[in-house]
Amino acid sequence: MTALPLQDSFGQQAVPLTRLGGPITVDGIVDEPAWDSIEPFDLVMYQPTFEGGMSEQTEIRVGYDEDYVYVSGRLYDSEPDGVRSYSLYRDRYSGDDTFAIILDTFNDNENALWFYTTPAGVRFDMAVSNDANFVGGSRPMNSSWNTFWDASTSVDDGGWSAEMRIPFSSLGFQDVGGEITMGLIVYRFIARKNERHIFPAIPPNWGLGYAKPSVAQDVILTDVVAQRPVYITPYVAGGADRRAELTDDESAYRNTNTLEREVGLDVKYNINSTLTLDVTVNTDFAQVEADDQQVNLTRFSLFFPEKRQFFQERAGIFDFSLGGSNRLFHSRRIGVADGELVRILGGARMVGRIGRWDVGLIDMQTARSSDLELASENFGILRARRQVLNENSYVGGMVTSRIGDDGSYNLGFGADGLFKIAGDDYLTLQLVQTRDTEYADGASFDFLEASQMRFVWQRRTEDGLFYNFSAKRVGRIFDPAIGFNTRQGI
Repeated sequence: MTALPLQDSFGQQAVPLTRLGGPITVDGIVDEPAWDSIEPFDLVMYQPTFEGGMSEQTEIRVGYDEDYVYVSGRLYDSEPDGVRSYSLYRDRYSGDDTFAIILDTFNDNENALWFYTTPAGVRFDMAVSNDANFVGGSRPMNSSWNTFWDASTSVDDGGWSAEMRIPFSSLGFQDVGGEITMGLIVYRFIARKNERHIFPAIPPNWGLGYAKPSVAQDVILTDVVAQRPVYITPYVAGGADRRAELTDDESAYRNTNTLEREVGLDVKYNINSTLTLDVTVNTDFAQVEADDQQVNLTRFSLFFPEKRQFFQERAGIFDFSLGGSNRLFHSRRIGVADGELVRILGGARMVGRIGRWDVGLIDMQTARSSDLELASENFGILRARRQVLNENSYVGGMVTSRIGDDGSYNLGFGADGLFKIAGDDYLTLQLVQTRDTEYADGASFDFLEASQMRFVWQRRTEDGLFYNFSAKRVGRIFDPAIGFNTRQGI
């Protein structure tokens, strides 16, 4: 029997996670003998009062076998009729009670996967990036990310219970000498009381501290063999259109029949436990969730987040913020132009970790569009970064290219670094440059005017004094054509 002690340094001292000694049936009833060999976590109150007296009893356990991570919660409630569950929509929170686990699967203190469920058994899964910090207008939670996992719940006179089963093939991790180290946070939220029970004892010093990878409890798993499933998603679509038009003498109708046929394929393959490859042919985005409506009362472009599943796996690696919503790479530039869809002939996307480097590679080809007067274009993105100095600092770079078959092109080059100076103080440095067809010759190209430089010093906390000092210079011809920039020609 292994108990996980509370760690003074926000859970960074690694401890072993218990391997299950028997089978678990994911039915929402925590009655399997295998759970009895695992001690529940020593929870504390996160809110409304940190380390205050918890009004309800909560038991949360986590174990694993060779294929899955299992999570169970016995969530007692003295007023079971007060347990809240309002929605049956996946990924749409409606003020419900929740039970959650956050896993920093690569233990990089920057990214994590967030799984939670409600008393109705509704599943929510999100990807967390940027150490759950809302910095420069960025949103660190990506609710458009989805993966394969199971959850089941039950409600009784004593409250409610939940069980989760998460395949290792859905997580991605790095094996070092037969050991895997992950960051772990678990919590239970009682909606009507605004009360959250959490492990480890994370203070509410940050806006999203209960999902912050850098303060998670480090846990060790052993003898886990990475599975490499292949997910194949073919599609076939067809339609018919018939239009009737009057002849020139208006004596009869002329019928025009049009048949449309589409076929395509998406493939997802785990190359190993750290790298994932997505391949698409004649991409179909017909089932993508519609954008939320926005009203634009300004002269600047509106930013819409990426919701297409092809671009979601570890999307945080491709983050290269230029301040606010601006960024060097924005995947919605691929296959969308002026609000209209552009056919994607095919492409590939690889993302994960190689050694100490987080890497991301995208190559996509779009078709020519006569209606939009667009050439057939190739989009290429390469992103790489690695930790330096400490676990909360990194340096990296990004290269982007947008090349048309009409000879047009736009290239982007960027170097960035995030450095944890001390405590909650962070320094961000960036240098980015673009080159395109209009300024191809040396006489018209100006290094400074084609570049952006950015400096940010901030204290990332909501406890005590916090501040943000920034300076940015944007060149007149700086134009990240595969990114998002609200203002150009400054």
